[in-house]
Amino acid sequence: MNKVQLNKDLLEWFRASKRQLPWRETSDPFKIWMSEVMLQQTQVKTVIPYYNHFVRKYPTIDAIANAEEVSLLKDWEGLGYYNRIRNFHFATKEVQAKYNSIVPEEPHEFQSLRGVGPYIEGAVMSIAFNHKIAAVDGNVMRVYSRLHRYGEDISKQKTVKSIKRDIETWMSDDAGDFNEAMMELGATICTPRAPKCILCPLKSHCESFEHNDVLNYPVKAKQKPKKDTVYNVFIIQNQDGDFYLVEQTEDLLKGMYEFPKYDVDTSMDNIEDELNIEFTSQPTYLSQVKHVFTHKTWILEAYMIHTNETSEHFKSIDKIQKLPMSKGMQKVLALLEV
Repeated sequence: MNKVQLNKDLLEWFRASKRQLPWRETSDPFKIWMSEVMLQQTQVKTVIPYYNHFVRKYPTIDAIANAEEVSLLKDWEGLGYYNRIRNFHFATKEVQAKYNSIVPEEPHEFQSLRGVGPYIEGAVMSIAFNHKIAAVDGNVMRVYSRLHRYGEDISKQKTVKSIKRDIETWMSDDAGDFNEAMMELGATICTPRAPKCILCPLKSHCESFEHNDVLNYPVKAKQKPKKDTVYNVFIIQNQDGDFYLVEQTEDLLKGMYEFPKYDVDTSMDNIEDELNIEFTSQPTYLSQVKHVFTHKTWILEAYMIHTNETSEHFKSIDKIQKLPMSKGMQKVLALLEV
């Protein structure tokens, strides 16, 4: 395989055919970094409006670093994987304190920041500063595996590291364009189920295309089926028309707000004791909603119930709409038809 010609064919295709995306219109390392954080495990079309909103509201490192976490979570609401914005927030504070609010150009300094793993390091350092560091995501692993008929399991970290090491031995000196081109090829041409091989600029280099077994690659262990977990969710309204909310403390949705949820076998007495309130009605069933995570699904059975209690946990609808909530809880909120 002629890697010099491969690089030439790939970059010519990319420069002629690349999608017009807002983060490709900037050379600001901060905005490039922010876009890559958003793009992790999230589709481009989903990210675009969030990126545009964040660039307008938080145009600098300092704007993110000085923001309240609850505001960032609210603006991130619906994008999911909320640890991304928490880590990014923390990392911008690190940049503010250690590097005078300038994204460090040295890879070892950038890699030391919270939430910066090998992929983010490769993408930002190559696109912003042209360091020859491969950015290996699912798209890149798929392209690489098909090019080389590479049979190792890409779900294993040792495979990811091996692919990264090999790519870095032959990737173009135009490292940023190379990384973007590999990702673009995987996203638009070398797709998982219906690759457009006839349009591929690398088909003359591709071993799996030559052997007519493109769909056999990449090799990946089957994922375990998603686990369903059922909760009862209680929309608790007091006489003032306010609703009881709790702030999440667990890592998955830390800092998000939700209506109280409980295992389906939790008694109403136990719920009253835990929340330190007394209900004045029996629960009325509203509907079921689902919230799908990467490896599990929440099935939320929503109930309305009333109380005469007041406390700081009770919020008006106006205040609730300004607080960050998961998609699942937004669906529960929508049952109120507010």
